[in-house]
Amino acid sequence: MSSAVEGFEGVAGDDVPQPDGTWSVSDLAAAIEETIRRAFGSEVWVRGEIIGYSQAASGHIYFNLIEPGMGKDRRGARMRVALFKGRQRFVNRDLAAGGGLTLDDGIEVRIRAEVEYYAGSGQVQLIMSGVDPHFTLGVLAADRERTLAELAASGLLRRNAAVPLPLVPLRVGLITAAGSAAHADFVHELSASGYAFEVLLCDARVQGVTAEADLVAALRTLGSAEVDLIAVVRGGGDRTDLLAFDLASVAKAIATCPLPVFCGIGHEIDTSVADQVAHTAAKTPTACAAALVAHVADFDERLAQARRELHRTARSRAAASAARLAAARGALGLLTERRLSRPRARLGQARLRLAHGAERRVSEAHAQLRSAAAVIAALAPQRTLARGFSITRAADGTVVRSMPAAGAMITTQTLDAEFASTVNAPTATPIADPTDRGTDNP
Repeated sequence: MSSAVEGFEGVAGDDVPQPDGTWSVSDLAAAIEETIRRAFGSEVWVRGEIIGYSQAASGHIYFNLIEPGMGKDRRGARMRVALFKGRQRFVNRDLAAGGGLTLDDGIEVRIRAEVEYYAGSGQVQLIMSGVDPHFTLGVLAADRERTLAELAASGLLRRNAAVPLPLVPLRVGLITAAGSAAHADFVHELSASGYAFEVLLCDARVQGVTAEADLVAALRTLGSAEVDLIAVVRGGGDRTDLLAFDLASVAKAIATCPLPVFCGIGHEIDTSVADQVAHTAAKTPTACAAALVAHVADFDERLAQARRELHRTARSRAAASAARLAAARGALGLLTERRLSRPRARLGQARLRLAHGAERRVSEAHAQLRSAAAVIAALAPQRTLARGFSITRAADGTVVRSMPAAGAMITTQTLDAEFASTVNAPTATPIADPTDRGTDNP
């Protein structure tokens, strides 16, 4: 037991083992506390990764520091850290000076603290009093650069940027925390546009220990959904609040997504890995939605311009066609007039010849008619009767040209009278031929 006493050489007061070498609990605790105080002085700097971050109802903050890269099981050395409420303002001042950091699970930090043995729990713990924000920023920057280099080397850095964006992406898959300000801002911007956007929300944590798994799962889910693109948005926050968007797993899920991914992560200074691997990146959720609206509005304007251009072209071509038609009509009229002039002249000449011929024919007909009238007038019965001849007709009205039978009733017509008679004894008397010039008849 002498070695035990020698291990605590110089322990003052009553904090010594009993003569039989047995320590009381309080004596041993006091000895350990004094030894630690002497060994580490007032304060030390310790670096590690935060795990189990929590804030008690009293306002005190507690977490553990572990070695970075310990794996998912988190087994290995760890140290309990207490940040009492009264010292938080100093730590917060240091964090603010580093550009806005917050303490949370998964963050590598370098803290200043007193090494204390707390007898009440039998544990050694660190009483935190300060933090080195530049260490954390350096680690974050180095991790980000390493992730970007790995993505570039594997051909994933601009892979999603090459995914074709639909002409009118109105069906949007949205990844964000349901009911958050980012959710409201994004949806409001789309609604105010007047376009018929449809939003399919996939609720996901965007910071904290579950953010990585939530984001990766949401990207895979929406990647196979009936949407045109995916938007990943969250509001502003400290740099450490946005750590999930620098993770390689999230970046690879974006890069390999079969749909275009738009990011609207609320930070104005740095660009996250998610921003650089996404198809399109905007500074805020509202700006992300505005980029979608602008894309649809651009198509709408190009469609309207095409419609106006088509209208102008149609009017221009119609006017040109009307002019050509009028010219063709005029040319056709001249050609027709020229082609018809000779036939019209020949027709006029024919008409004139026809008229002259008709007049001659009519004149000849008139002459023939007059001649026939003269013949008819000369041969008219009245002229014959006037020369002293008579006309004898049988009972049936026919002219008697031969000797009628005895007893036949005949009618004799002279110029001035008509009388009937009966044939008693008919005799035939030869009639001299007036052309016979060999006779002596007068």
